[in-house]
Amino acid sequence: MRYQYIVFDVDGTLLNTEEAILQSFQKTLRDGAGIEKECSELTFCLGITGAAALNRLGIGNEEELLSQWKENLAALRDYVCVFDGMELLLKRLQAEGVHMGIVTSRSRAEYEEDFTRLGLYGYFDTVVCEEDTVNHKPEAEPLEFYMRKTGARPEEVLYIGDSIYDMECACAAKAACGLALWGAGGVKHIHADYYFPDPASVLSVLERLEAEDEGRKWLSWAMELQFIAQAGITYTKDSYDLERFERIRELSGEIMSSYTGLSGEKVTDLFCSETGFQTPKLDTRAAIIENGKILLVKEKDGRYSMPGGWVDVNKTVGENAVKETKEESGLTVVPVRVVALHDMGRHNKQLFAYGVCKVFFLCEIVEGEFEENIETVESGWFSPDELPVLSEDKNTKAQVEMCFDAYADKNWKTVFD
Repeated sequence: MRYQYIVFDVDGTLLNTEEAILQSFQKTLRDGAGIEKECSELTFCLGITGAAALNRLGIGNEEELLSQWKENLAALRDYVCVFDGMELLLKRLQAEGVHMGIVTSRSRAEYEEDFTRLGLYGYFDTVVCEEDTVNHKPEAEPLEFYMRKTGARPEEVLYIGDSIYDMECACAAKAACGLALWGAGGVKHIHADYYFPDPASVLSVLERLEAEDEGRKWLSWAMELQFIAQAGITYTKDSYDLERFERIRELSGEIMSSYTGLSGEKVTDLFCSETGFQTPKLDTRAAIIENGKILLVKEKDGRYSMPGGWVDVNKTVGENAVKETKEESGLTVVPVRVVALHDMGRHNKQLFAYGVCKVFFLCEIVEGEFEENIETVESGWFSPDELPVLSEDKNTKAQVEMCFDAYADKNWKTVFD
């Protein structure tokens, strides 16, 4: 496995503690410092030490307030729970022999109290707490301290956390980082090597990386060559280019034959021809909504759509949504929820003689701005009652409104068919 050491943050990553932390901080400020704040104004405290959070507000009597905050937090311990799917992830990693550790801004007493109570104490070999270092996240020191204790090299370490402080700590320590979207408040301006929508996706990424490390990258290369060749054969009008694309297709088959031992004829039948039972194609659409408006891109025919397109080989549907959005809108995004799986024939103008399944994602922006490209000429933000002329084979008014409904409903259940 590429990462022999997987290190976790605690609050917002392993444990769902946001409500308890914010409510206890709010009460501490109100009772101990006479400061009234909404919980939404205090989210900056998540992921850093209590002292650092108080310093950001310029508050004196730090020790007394920290003591009050700990008492208030202890009174809300019943609100703290393990995130769904986390224990299964930890068991699987433990069975694989992965070294698991913790780097947290909690004190050791706070760490031990919750982990003993919630049954997580036995999973982690090495734990770095607030008392162990002089400097804390986002500085590199906590993760560097972990690596010194374990003998891990930076390239062997993956640090998983829910905040920008965690990502900056990993980056400063030259380790890989993964953002736990299940606990993160958002992704804007948070750069990570991996964005994990749920604990199960950690295993999926690790398995894919392991396959690449074992030398199966050739399969991805062969599949991509086949994809390029087939697209070229389908769309080119130049007879010389047609010959070149047919040769690329032959090369993809030769690669498969060399590595699998199958005959060239068998590979051609299985790999280089669209024969047999016909199945639908996949199309992804990214719904990006901010301040009551959705981002749509303008195509060269003057109609608008959510960024998206056909799913490429070697891309998951989520990866494809990211790729297409970057190409068509200039934005780097992260898919956070699946809104719907729609059969095109039931919802859109059916332009093709084969089935199409459309996958709609809610996405959040990391960064970027629009750049004109070969597919789109501009982008804009539109409210539900001021939508422009839509490219209805890609998305209808009803589908755009569906995405607004999903955005407003945190308990939205994926629509299908």
